[in-house]
Amino acid sequence: MKYLSKDPEEWKKKEQQFLQREREQTRRYRRQGIYFLILNVVIVLIFFFGLRMYYGQFPSQRTEINQLIIQVETPYVSGTSLDVKVRLYNNQNKPREVVISNFTLQILSNEGPVYSFSQKDSVRTTLDAFASRLLFDLRRESELTSLRAGEYTIVVKTKVDDQEVYAQKSFVSTEKYQILVEGLLDFYLVGESMKTSIYLVNNTATVRDLQIQYVKLFLKENEQIVWQKEFPVQSKWPEVGIGKDVRVVDQAEFAFDHEGKYILTVQSLVNGSITSVSLPVMCVRDYEKDLKKVKIYSDVPKQINVREQVAFSAYLQNTTNKDLFLMIDQIDVNLPPSTLSYQRRSVRVWLDPYSQYEIFKFLPWNTSAMTRPGVYKLIVKVLCGSDSKYFESSIQVID
Repeated sequence: MKYLSKDPEEWKKKEQQFLQREREQTRRYRRQGIYFLILNVVIVLIFFFGLRMYYGQFPSQRTEINQLIIQVETPYVSGTSLDVKVRLYNNQNKPREVVISNFTLQILSNEGPVYSFSQKDSVRTTLDAFASRLLFDLRRESELTSLRAGEYTIVVKTKVDDQEVYAQKSFVSTEKYQILVEGLLDFYLVGESMKTSIYLVNNTATVRDLQIQYVKLFLKENEQIVWQKEFPVQSKWPEVGIGKDVRVVDQAEFAFDHEGKYILTVQSLVNGSITSVSLPVMCVRDYEKDLKKVKIYSDVPKQINVREQVAFSAYLQNTTNKDLFLMIDQIDVNLPPSTLSYQRRSVRVWLDPYSQYEIFKFLPWNTSAMTRPGVYKLIVKVLCGSDSKYFESSIQVID
């Protein structure tokens, strides 16, 4: 029998093929739906835990409108000055006048308090909307430099308009001997010599006798040692103070005969334990002759209180995806109408792709430069050959 169209077997085959394609397409859509669902769940989890980690930086308990924030670096290295700041944040979208009283702060170890501070007097102040006020700065009150290794907890309590606010945060203290490499330049030109001196720092909680048996220097290129030198010191430095250093090697020298990226490792045996540090060293044939590929910026605040201690910096930023090497002739920083003036000459700068380089830092103890209310201007000028860059930003100091 002849058929004008397809015979029944062909129709059956076509129908099976059609159903198979539909099943495969359905499975594909289901897989895509499952993948999309999993992706959304992952995004939600990342967002949720990201928020938890972010706010975990500020371990405090807060009332509806007030929040205490404890700022401390962890791990803290013994032998350096412990930096602890406490701020009160206004969580409302409008300014408020508040009375702060009965402020207490304790730093606790497993063995009990190591530092206590108390301020019973009341202070009336204004909090701007979603802004903070510095309540406590440890470096203003005391200098703690000798915390033994271990975990510590900072506990802060105060009253804001007769409502108690509480916060606590933990940090870790470490003790170690630290190697300091002095005289290392950001980069070298082919034919120049690297000349460095090596110091050993007592970053422990006690005065120590330092018995140093040797200091070794290794210079590697592509994981291969291209230069090494050992200095058998065999010397003892008695009663080295907390945070103090001793010079153990003077003017170690190596001459570069070709360009390349190197790693300098310094190792020392101190009081029976090995300590080391590794630093990158770059040798190049040429460097930038102008500032076209960099910009200046600063994290300077727009407004501060006349009694507030602040810290900010000015930076050079690499705007390209390549390493930049600069021979800066001069850096000038001024803060009129104050008399603060800063200048550096002959600065070598190695900038990784899109990285930044700190060319100036305003430290808390410089705050005396801004003791009167008014508008101050941060002015930064960088000179490189016949090229220059200029940056200016205003700071309003209020009473």
